[in-house]
Order: sequence, then C-alpha cells, then structure tokens
Amino acid sequence: MGFETLVACAVIGTIVAASSVIEPAQAGTCSPVKAMGQAKNIVSATARAQDRLQKIAARMGGTVTETSTDCIPRPAGYVCTIKAIVCPEIG
Repeated sequence: MGFETLVACAVIGTIVAASSVIEPAQAGTCSPVKAMGQAKNIVSATARAQDRLQKIAARMGGTVTETSTDCIPRPAGYVCTIKAIVCPEIG
C-alpha cells in the first residue's frame, strides 16, 4: 500500500469520526456497528464504507465516537470495513 493511500484512509477515517452515524440509540448506551464498502480502489472502497456508516448512525440517531478501518485486497478490487462505536446524541 502506498503512502498516498494510507494518508487518504487516515483522512477519511478522521472525517467519519467527526461526523454523525438500525435502531435508535438509547440514552446512556453505545452500540458497536460495522459498515463495508467494495470498489476497484482503496479510496473508493473506504468512501463507500464511510457513506454507509454515516447512514447507519443517522438512522440510529447517534454520533460516531470511535472508528477503525481495515481494507483487504480482493481479485475484483478492495473490501474496506469500518468498525465504529455509535453513541446517542445528547441534547
């Protein structure tokens, strides 16, 4: 994996962590979630996973607090998985 790819993944991961994220999050509870994305290149696969994570968090009415991203090369491209913790929004 090239340096540019690692930097792109780090930037996208930071965006996901700073943004909001199949059921409503309940007061005082945080839920682990996982979102996957597949594409021909690692940046697109990570972006798809990020988009799915944001939609999950929005449906739950919560905020993403922690993330980790893992991308695996496949014959048809890359599969990226973002594991995150979604906590209820306060306020």
